[in-house]
Amino acid sequence: MTTTRLPKTITAGALLATPIPPVKWIIPGLLPAGLAIFAGPSKAGKSWLTLWLCLQISQGKSVWGREIEPRTVLYFSLEDTLGRLQERLYQLVDAEEDPERLILQTESHGIGQGLEEQIVSFIHTYPDISLIVIDTLQKVRKSDQNGSMYANDYKDIGALKELADKYGICILLVHHLRKQSSSDPYDQISGSTGIMGVADTTWLMHRQRMSKTATIRVIGRDMDEKMLHIREENCVWTLDEEETAEQQALKAIPDYLWKVADYIDSVGKWQGTATELLVAANISDVKPNQFTRKMAHYARDIFSPRGIEYKYTRTEQKRLFEFFHDDDDGDDDDIDISELFHWGIPQTSS
Repeated sequence: MTTTRLPKTITAGALLATPIPPVKWIIPGLLPAGLAIFAGPSKAGKSWLTLWLCLQISQGKSVWGREIEPRTVLYFSLEDTLGRLQERLYQLVDAEEDPERLILQTESHGIGQGLEEQIVSFIHTYPDISLIVIDTLQKVRKSDQNGSMYANDYKDIGALKELADKYGICILLVHHLRKQSSSDPYDQISGSTGIMGVADTTWLMHRQRMSKTATIRVIGRDMDEKMLHIREENCVWTLDEEETAEQQALKAIPDYLWKVADYIDSVGKWQGTATELLVAANISDVKPNQFTRKMAHYARDIFSPRGIEYKYTRTEQKRLFEFFHDDDDGDDDDIDISELFHWGIPQTSS
């Protein structure tokens, strides 16, 4: 099993005329061929979820509403015993099912120490294989004190990505998160940024201890970002809701801004300070300066689709909002252009 390989050097014109095979999806819209990372907190249920995904794919059963083509799956479950895997399978597999296409392995060599050859041997033995899971990444990494953490991460993960690309399969690495929080959720992945830098796809799982619900943030080179809201029922994770990046962005907008947009829609035009606007729209517990900053941030998302424009002007005495619909002219007679803010961005004179 090999992928179509293009020459290393090609002109743009030749590339435009070259048919490229479409993305090969293991789970449509969520997991393509290539190198993937599935990171989450310790004891969050990653292994249960991973085993269930392997079973579904190997049997051609749907995953969260997506149709799956049955293919052989190899699962390196390196933190479990065969006895523990058997107990889990008893809970996940119906009595009449016979999941022969799922191959389980509890031992492996390390990266650069025979793992790559082990994987190639499996691929030649099972030519219809589409997914290889390594649970966990740390179990196949050797201790290397030479070089930077980034260089070592990039080298190790890159070796597995090379195999995934060469044979047109997905290699999914189960990994851990740091305990420290971060404003960027992907910075929580244990190790350096070299890990995510190599990965074609990243799944980031968050779950509160003992909670029945969790989220998986999905990002990749071949897809738009998604957020999956999942729920555990009898050891199986079911999908409650799936959000696109656009839907996530809209959910981040404070409710009071939508309320202001409704108010402006109802009155047509309005002018005054932030304090006066909050009173007019019957909004409490929001500070005027907080409201002004959020307005500048989200105005295009809220007001543009409704055809509402706004201007923000400063004088020595006041800071004024003026709202009007884009089919209106707006009253600019009293506006000092040097103090005009449109969408919260300073305007420069020509």
